[in-house]
Amino acid sequence: MKELKQSETRVIKRSQINLNPINPKRHSDERIKLKKKNLQKVGFLGGIVWNEKSGNLIDGHRRIKAMDLHYKYDGTPKTDYDVKVEVVTLDDKTEKEQLTYMAVGNTKPDIDLIAGYISDIDYTDVGLDFEELNDILSINTEMPSLLDSVDDLLSPLPSFDEIETPPADEKTYDEKKEHMKAIKQQVRESAIERQQNEEAYITLSFSSYNAKEDFCDLLGISTDDKFVKGEEVLRLIK
Repeated sequence: MKELKQSETRVIKRSQINLNPINPKRHSDERIKLKKKNLQKVGFLGGIVWNEKSGNLIDGHRRIKAMDLHYKYDGTPKTDYDVKVEVVTLDDKTEKEQLTYMAVGNTKPDIDLIAGYISDIDYTDVGLDFEELNDILSINTEMPSLLDSVDDLLSPLPSFDEIETPPADEKTYDEKKEHMKAIKQQVRESAIERQQNEEAYITLSFSSYNAKEDFCDLLGISTDDKFVKGEEVLRLIK
């Protein structure tokens, strides 16, 4: 059996950690203060996930904010403190996917924030259910605002030398737009398939108990059974 990749446990300085700017989790001040009380009661039990490549947190924002309160951290060396973290090395796309996966299911995610980068990730593996994904896709994040369009029209045209070709690994606006269309189409198809599967049944009615008994004897099932797989009936008919 293939071994799973393991994170590395390491103690680093708080100043090395960036609170992730697109963290979909939302923690109120009250919840952070409650976490601080819990830390002061039982101590720090670990579980913070930190991406060494970007310096961003993947999981553990509330714990870090609670410890900031405890240590009165203000970003200066004087208030810096040690933090035990699980170290991972993820690229930007995987960081966003893992950040989303850890937010979904544990707390209500910020769908407006996720909608801003949904076209950059593989949304199928981050734990979003159909309703959440549908809400996210209903938010039009790909069309530029009217103000942006006016600004573009008023901006002076760049010279040929100033025109930069976008990097090959970055999606253009049209590519992102097409990607969003494909996602929406998949959602629609999934919804249709789910509805069809929910209606994949029929009800049989008999004029008498004896007729029901004859039918059950034919299938080799008990008259007490309330359900029988349609595939089994089809196999017997064939």
